[in-house]
Amino acid sequence: MTELKQYNITLTHGNRKFSTLSNFKESDVLGNRTNRPWSRVIFLIHGFPDNNLSYNDVWPLLLKAFGNERVLLLAPLLRGYEPSSQGKDLDYKPENMASDINSFITSIAPGDKPVHLLGHDWGAIISFKTAQLYPDAVTSIVTLAIPYLANLRAWHLAWYAPEQIYYSSYFLTMQAAFVYGPRFAQTGAGSYLDSLWRYWSPTWNYPRNAIESVRETLNNKGVIDAATAYYRCIMNPFNLRRNRWLVDFDKVPTMIVGGETDGCMSVRVLRLEKELLSKHKNVAVKEVPVAGHFLQREDPETIAKLAAEWFLLHS
Repeated sequence: MTELKQYNITLTHGNRKFSTLSNFKESDVLGNRTNRPWSRVIFLIHGFPDNNLSYNDVWPLLLKAFGNERVLLLAPLLRGYEPSSQGKDLDYKPENMASDINSFITSIAPGDKPVHLLGHDWGAIISFKTAQLYPDAVTSIVTLAIPYLANLRAWHLAWYAPEQIYYSSYFLTMQAAFVYGPRFAQTGAGSYLDSLWRYWSPTWNYPRNAIESVRETLNNKGVIDAATAYYRCIMNPFNLRRNRWLVDFDKVPTMIVGGETDGCMSVRVLRLEKELLSKHKNVAVKEVPVAGHFLQREDPETIAKLAAEWFLLHS
């Protein structure tokens, strides 16, 4: 694998601090606001169970796709994935993470330079929510593994993709610490974490160093409680209306990408979205063959190509 030129920098939102991978030094990212050394920004937003190393194979391919253009890549750890960004159980609603991204964008002060979001899993949901709440801050987005969903009703899933009810049953595991705690404490190839990766990406022979890095992240102080709180917040009936993400695609062009063999989100949902969103000229829905849930890890070449083409088209 190509050795990456990455710097560890810190982005902030209020008192929260977020460890972030960048291809520019912190002084360049947050320094002189009138002379930025890059022409566009791409946020790489990870999901669960994952960490911000998730895009490392996409990283060099994405930079290469932009040729001589100087692009700023930023891959932050999500809220709660380290003690410096943790909070109460109710602090992990999609709108909270969207406000984190908006704060990052504001701190960078890109001016008239394009800002793009490439989000996987929860990163996809956060991208949708950021586009909804802060459309003037975001130029275009690409989402991975999670389709739009905001235009669906329960009968859509029951009719077109009944298997999704079973696929999403893991949400129940995330509701109580006495259930998810012992499971994520497991280690080795027979662990609960391994079983999720295998089931969600059945055609991918994932490297041990990748999953062990994620295991280490989740085992850090308070992280598994915070990461699973995302699911408790989204299932809270008092949050249902606030949790929806209704994107104005005329303001924020959106590409939605899913894997053919995804064992977490049924490809039938992706295909339904392709049909429902076909009339929107600023929406594209793409299916990646022989790929599961962790698209950016499984097929980085395709994801880098799709994302770069979309971002260049919608700048």
